[in-house]
Amino acid sequence: MNRRPVSAMLVGLFSLFLAAPASAAPITWTDWTALTLGTPGAASGTMGSIGVSYIGQVTANSQTGCGTNYYAPATPYLSATVDNAPTGCDIITLQGGATLPANTITFSAPVTNPIMAIVSLGQTSIPVTYTFAQPFDVLSSGPGFFGGGALVESAGNVLSGPEGHGAIQFLGTFTSISWFATPSENWHGFTVGVTAVPEPATIGLLGLGLAGAASRLRRRRR
Repeated sequence: MNRRPVSAMLVGLFSLFLAAPASAAPITWTDWTALTLGTPGAASGTMGSIGVSYIGQVTANSQTGCGTNYYAPATPYLSATVDNAPTGCDIITLQGGATLPANTITFSAPVTNPIMAIVSLGQTSIPVTYTFAQPFDVLSSGPGFFGGGALVESAGNVLSGPEGHGAIQFLGTFTSISWFATPSENWHGFTVGVTAVPEPATIGLLGLGLAGAASRLRRRRR
């Protein structure tokens, strides 16, 4: 019996599984559990099994418990990638400023293609920019809690918004994300999340299933 067609089928099916196009998926957003107001301030929480820490400006509108839902309406945060907006209970807020050090989020383990939800970046009369050290794409934006509209991506990993609400995604695998926020403005806020990925056990089960299918094909050919 020629085993090559069976082997080719297995490789092809497994490759299709790994390369399947992305679709909207539930996002595990950070559960911020502790914060210290200040410039710099600090915050910490968990994103599923991943620990998340933040060092940077933390202002008084930050929330680690239920409060105002600044992510309402949910529409600006939903896209072909993101299935659910953050909860209203978890947000870190800052004002920015030209002379401030970078704001930095650090993950306890590498994460792939993390997503940041942003509330009220800038005002109509005071556009604010986030200049990131990492590349990103704007996934979605639109009128949010304070009205407003679009988040705009520019060359040099720069995000700007005159009252921008929406979600961006960092492209790659990261242990930290850092950015500068300028100029100073009343406040804007963020949280960070990640999509679920196949567990090793899931991939192993797929392999067993494909092996079983190949075995049945071999028996039929005999």
